[in-house]
This record gives sequence, structure tokens and C-alpha cells, in this order.
Amino acid sequence: MSAYLVNDRLVPDADFYRVACDPQVPVVVEACAGAGKTWMLVSRIVRALLEGVEPSQILAITFTRKAAGEMRERLQGLLRELALGPHEERVKQLKSRGLDEARALALAPQLAAV
Repeated sequence: MSAYLVNDRLVPDADFYRVACDPQVPVVVEACAGAGKTWMLVSRIVRALLEGVEPSQILAITFTRKAAGEMRERLQGLLRELALGPHEERVKQLKSRGLDEARALALAPQLAAV
């Protein structure tokens, strides 16, 4: 059973991540502590970078400096992991962030150059 709503409709996990991680779609994510909001925001940032958004054009707001530091560390860690990891892992990571197979295969090589 799905625990995710998109436009007040229950959807499977993959459909939720496809919408929630897409930087072209405005979203509001409400969830309790530990539910993955930072993962989602970091995923949206990576997807925005892959779509050609300049880093200086990305703004992420948190409530505490500690949370901002954690988000920065997670983003840097994910970019490092994607840059150094094998192509297959990059594709897998992109697919887990809502991209279909074809788009993940097309964008994965860009991450090796980060």
C-alpha cells in the first residue's frame, strides 16, 4: 500500500519520486522527522544541476545551521559518489530519483565529469 500522495491521490513510490524529485515541478513535501526530506531536496538539487541550472541559481532553505550543514554534506557526498562510481551505479541512482531508464542513461555520463 502506498503512503504517498500526489495531488491528493495515492500513488506508488516510483510515481511520487518522479514528481517530487523533478526540479521543473513545484512541490510541497510534508513529512515527519527522518522521512527523507533532505534526501528529496538533495535529489532535486542534483537533478536541477543535470538540467543545466547554475549552482548560484539554486536556493535551499532550512530552519537551522545544523540542517544546512547536513544538506551540504549530503549533496557533496552524493556528487562525489556519483562522480567516482561506476556508470551502472550512476544510472541506478538517477532512476531512484525519478528518471526513466533512457533519461538516466543519457544524463549519467555528465556526473562522471562533476
